[in-house]
Amino acid sequence: MAELVYPAGEPFANVLRIVGRGPTLSRPLEVEEAEAAMAAILDGRVDELQLGAFLLTLRTRGEAASEIAGFLRAARARLPDLSAFAVDLDWPSYADAHKQLPWFLLAARLVALSGARVLIHGVAGEGPAGTRAGLAALGVPIAGTIGEAARALDRTGLAYLPLETFSPRLAELLALKPRLGVRTVINSLVRALDPAGARARIVGVFHPPYLRLHAEAEQISGRGPCAVFKGGGGEAQRNPEKPCRVLRVEAGEVREELWPALLGEDRHPWRQEPLEVGRLADLWEGRLDAPGAIAAVTGTAAIALHLLARAGSMAAAQALAEALWRERPRLARAA
Repeated sequence: MAELVYPAGEPFANVLRIVGRGPTLSRPLEVEEAEAAMAAILDGRVDELQLGAFLLTLRTRGEAASEIAGFLRAARARLPDLSAFAVDLDWPSYADAHKQLPWFLLAARLVALSGARVLIHGVAGEGPAGTRAGLAALGVPIAGTIGEAARALDRTGLAYLPLETFSPRLAELLALKPRLGVRTVINSLVRALDPAGARARIVGVFHPPYLRLHAEAEQISGRGPCAVFKGGGGEAQRNPEKPCRVLRVEAGEVREELWPALLGEDRHPWRQEPLEVGRLADLWEGRLDAPGAIAAVTGTAAIALHLLARAGSMAAAQALAEALWRERPRLARAA
């Protein structure tokens, strides 16, 4: 990695000059520049004033795919080696305030029942319907150590690893949001992190413009297949009432998939449903009848199964997801 050297004798000041000199003179960082900048941030070589200026400048101007790709290089170089996890599907979960239940957790469990090894990672978030609360309701432990996550993957094919466990520094940077008042590029970075180097990744974003940003960053990074789509609350959770536009990145190419809506006139009260995570277990165990939630689970799982080449078409992937849902009691007993 190239070290940035500047005549002023204060390396990070030049990073700020590159990104902050106004609409005519500023420009996005190239991949190598972004890698060096994030390396300095992660290694504690940037003071708080410069860090805040940098994060808010990128927030105001907008992130570039080259920057995300460079930041990703620096961040991954500082992660522990988790390659022994042999993860099939990386599932980031970084929405910090769920306003609907995290039904996608059932989709992740369904994919794990198909034989895939699924690693979810994220932060605690706020409110009663966070990812960790949902996992607790489902009896899925929050790994306190890397070893615990490895054992969970071996035992059930599904594990949750907190960001603060494998990257305390990135957790600190993400926690700056209350002080800065807005999300920052760190939110995009952690979604792309893939700490175990999985075979494939599924990424949900909140705002449509981030679809192309994440897809192009994946394209630059040259990693395995990835599916990016606008998900409920910014999580990888499909809304089955609408067609779902997925940007699939594979072999250096970005192509668009349009998954059809799964429900007709039926509507699920996504923003009005009770934020009681026990409903996740109720749906899984068959005690709750909620066709919209079931469609969200199978529709999300279908995207993941198609990405993992468990099915050759979108229709076949949806059929497989629905079959797994019907067979989940038997499959869970056999696991």
